[in-house]
Amino acid sequence: MDLNGPWRFAIDPVECGQQNGWHQPGCKVQNWPEVVVPHCWNVDPRFPFTGTAWYRRTFSLPPGSVKRHARLVFGGVFYRARVWLNGQSVGEHEGGYTAFQFDVTDVIHWSGENSLALEVDNSWDTTTLPGARIGKLPQEQVYPWFEYGGIVRPVNLVLSDPVHVVNQRVVTTPHLEDGTATIETTVQVANASDQPTTIRIGLALTLPGKQEGNLSWQQYPELMASTVVPPRAVRSVETRVRLLREHVSLWDPDHPGLYRLHTLLWTGGTDEPAADEAEPVAFGIRRIEARDGRLLLNGVPIRMGGGNRHADHPEYGSSDPPEVIDRDLSQMKRANMELSRISHYPVSPLLLDWADQHGLLIIEEGVNWQLTEAQLESAEIRSKFQAQMREMIERDWNHPSVIGWSVGNEYPSETSAGLRWTRDMVEWVRGIDNSRLLTFASHRAGLPKIVRPEDEASCYADLVCVNLYRDYAERLDRIHALWPDKPVMVSEFAAAGHVNLSDAEYASYFRDMLEVFRARPYVVGASVWTYNDYRSRYPGTASDGYRHYGAVTAQREPKPAYGLLAAEFSPATIEAGTVRVDRATGSVLISCDVTARKDFPAYPLRDYRLCCRVLDSAGTTLGTRTVPLPTLRPGDRHGAHTNIALASSEIPLRVRLEIVRPTGFVAAGTDVVVAP
Repeated sequence: MDLNGPWRFAIDPVECGQQNGWHQPGCKVQNWPEVVVPHCWNVDPRFPFTGTAWYRRTFSLPPGSVKRHARLVFGGVFYRARVWLNGQSVGEHEGGYTAFQFDVTDVIHWSGENSLALEVDNSWDTTTLPGARIGKLPQEQVYPWFEYGGIVRPVNLVLSDPVHVVNQRVVTTPHLEDGTATIETTVQVANASDQPTTIRIGLALTLPGKQEGNLSWQQYPELMASTVVPPRAVRSVETRVRLLREHVSLWDPDHPGLYRLHTLLWTGGTDEPAADEAEPVAFGIRRIEARDGRLLLNGVPIRMGGGNRHADHPEYGSSDPPEVIDRDLSQMKRANMELSRISHYPVSPLLLDWADQHGLLIIEEGVNWQLTEAQLESAEIRSKFQAQMREMIERDWNHPSVIGWSVGNEYPSETSAGLRWTRDMVEWVRGIDNSRLLTFASHRAGLPKIVRPEDEASCYADLVCVNLYRDYAERLDRIHALWPDKPVMVSEFAAAGHVNLSDAEYASYFRDMLEVFRARPYVVGASVWTYNDYRSRYPGTASDGYRHYGAVTAQREPKPAYGLLAAEFSPATIEAGTVRVDRATGSVLISCDVTARKDFPAYPLRDYRLCCRVLDSAGTTLGTRTVPLPTLRPGDRHGAHTNIALASSEIPLRVRLEIVRPTGFVAAGTDVVVAP
């Protein structure tokens, strides 16, 4: 049951809401402003406020509803939340980016009106994640993105049988030698009743591009399993099946084919109606490896550009509605941003859904932004980090777009506290999910004082991620000398706004940086800081309240840096040969060379197309032709030749040549004037 939409809202700067009964049914809210959830109150000019605020709404179940198991599910509330239903406290949660839920079976009114109230607090201190650091400087009192308070993700009421599926996990292992793949599933089943229950699960897999299940428990006994779930407990049921070659479609950014897992749960025989049908899970079959100084996707070395992105929008704050995600990530794809440690915190599940469907590679990060040594050693901080990190991993572990987990950003990783944190957290995360790369974003790796591999915590990482804003070549060379078998990703590097240069000077500066990366084969990724301008109160922020580091503005208007990134991050180039009109046939004859970059970015171009459009002086299309390109490996060159018959007597002025990915995004383009 969707509980989004209109809610009532009020700020509570003196924290007297509970004392005044704002959590109780019947509280008078006629004068409370109406807002639409998901909601960030800071974007409203009436509420430029940090502290405690309240949300309230009422709802009723459909007529005739019978008592079942009921859960309130919150996709994300920033930062602390306390929840009441019908005046009774049902729970609280800390952590602004991950989902949480409460059992309200014994509190909900199955007929009549229900009153739901939330107290939300977006303030921070030295124990919150993110929060202040322990120090005296102004920058240590804040963090550099904005604390958008509110119910920032969807809210739902879920009604189910007392015995129900609470989570599902799919781990895929492609066997590249013979083209088969192993699919391992873990279905977590909760029993909210007072009696032990024997359960049986049956699974069906829908193949990419299909609408219905193709492989099911009815034909494959391996896709059925059973167990006994004790009362008030959760048990896991596991299955394992090997897919034949004809059923295997490998996922990659240019071929993001998704499977779907459908799960039925019975508490009786399979000839009876299912007690629960879990929400389908999308997953992809792919292998990610970091070895021999290379990053391998499905056994193929890749080197890619990318962009970091803050969930920040002038109208929507950090709530990231679908239309913003689609516009932003499409704009990033058009700039050939394919691989990134995208944020300092768990991102919206909708963003990961988009990345799965359209092809992006993401390292997702837990909330440790520049924690100090004392904070890294704090039992309280460690406990909060692990709770929120676990929520992120267990929410997002089925997304093929997520290729790694990061345990933090720019903390003192060369200290004993930093080394212990990294060792402990990497080992702990690997115990939850060992199917992805483990890393963190270091700003200490490669400093001159790091002389032995064990002196800095990158020794515990599968992939060395480093944030670089100066001394690129020297730092990278030292990193490679310390850990020659580890690939290196530049998880942040300077973008527009970091240096006071003209557009021409900036272009030269940026290209110089890229040449450093291109000359070092072990640099497998470089993610620009940042895709978008974002709101901040961090020292150095402009007087309009934004950090103007983005390739696009806060309103998503491209800056000169955007076009430069799109060109330099393209995996291919086009060199025009001849474009001329054959007067005898009325056709435009086109020849050009398409080359797959051999250095950076560099990865095979498979199923790409060359799209040619003939345009007149007004930009009207006079004719088009699309030419399939052969598979091009890094460094390969292909000569393409085609002709386009003109449909009118208009004089052609130019031809637009574009290299188009299998997903439809343009990887490179150029205009060529038609020879007379």
